[in-house]
Amino acid sequence: MNIKELAEYLNLSTATVSKALNNKSDISSHTREKVLKAAETLGYKPNASARHLRSGKVGVVALLLPVAKDGNVHTASFFMRIARGLQASLKDSGIDPVIHVTTDRQGEHQLLRKIVEQNRADAVILTDTRIFDERILLLNDLLFPFVTMGQSRAMNGLFNWVDFYHEEMGRQCVRFALRQGAKRIAIATLGPDSMHGQQFLDGCLHEMRECGLTPGKGLIFFGTVDELSGEKAARQFMQQEIKPDFIIFINDFLLMGASHYLRSLDVGSLDDQSMMCATASSDFSSRIMSSTCLFTVDHEEVGRCLGEAVLRVVAGDREHRSVLINLPANLVN
Repeated sequence: MNIKELAEYLNLSTATVSKALNNKSDISSHTREKVLKAAETLGYKPNASARHLRSGKVGVVALLLPVAKDGNVHTASFFMRIARGLQASLKDSGIDPVIHVTTDRQGEHQLLRKIVEQNRADAVILTDTRIFDERILLLNDLLFPFVTMGQSRAMNGLFNWVDFYHEEMGRQCVRFALRQGAKRIAIATLGPDSMHGQQFLDGCLHEMRECGLTPGKGLIFFGTVDELSGEKAARQFMQQEIKPDFIIFINDFLLMGASHYLRSLDVGSLDDQSMMCATASSDFSSRIMSSTCLFTVDHEEVGRCLGEAVLRVVAGDREHRSVLINLPANLVN
């Protein structure tokens, strides 16, 4: 049913029905109630395209995936599942997520300007946030609505973001290692400008100091989300005069790369029981490794929270809101 058919059913003009549906002030409460009741009874839904055309909106939110440097798209499956929850949360609003991938930061910067200048979207979702994220400053200067998946020190964090409690995840990873009897812990995180990589490391180090442990020299590695980076981390750790007896990785790709490398060395001191990671960046690591991740991400919830934030900024809500998600731990012993 369209608005013309609804108007004919009520024996009213389409203009009157439109005013009632859009809650205009120059319409009586009796007529408004009559129209809304009929619309609900007959299952009328406004045409999303027409609504966005009238409002100047395009009905799109641009989801920027992490920069795929050197063809690295390892996190694609992770964000695809989040995009599914995002789309589900936005379907009734007539807004659709459009995914963008760039190969370097310069290209990403140019893409953001095109989105704004050419009115390609009503809002942007940034991922893989940085400690001092210039993209946030750019969108804020351009007065363009945005939401981030991740925190940043840019704007003192006063913007709309959804994130995991990375510091607590780091602390719990160290607690788990200590329960396994670890005495010398190595940490492989993301860096050097990854915000959640720094937060995760801060949590690990805080818990270690609370337990009287001092991070050994050469036992902190800053990498990227790929297996080669995990191999590099393991190489660095194994080159230390006093080697670690437990390694904590921020994600599964780092863990997989390190595990494969250590198996090739046939070192008996470190095996899958002496390594663990915080979260999975892929959906297949559990099928090819005996080790498991400590935390499970509810991708649908993350997508829903991002969708709710998008609806707020598109509607012009100026209040800055943050959503911090605690992830449930899988391993308890």
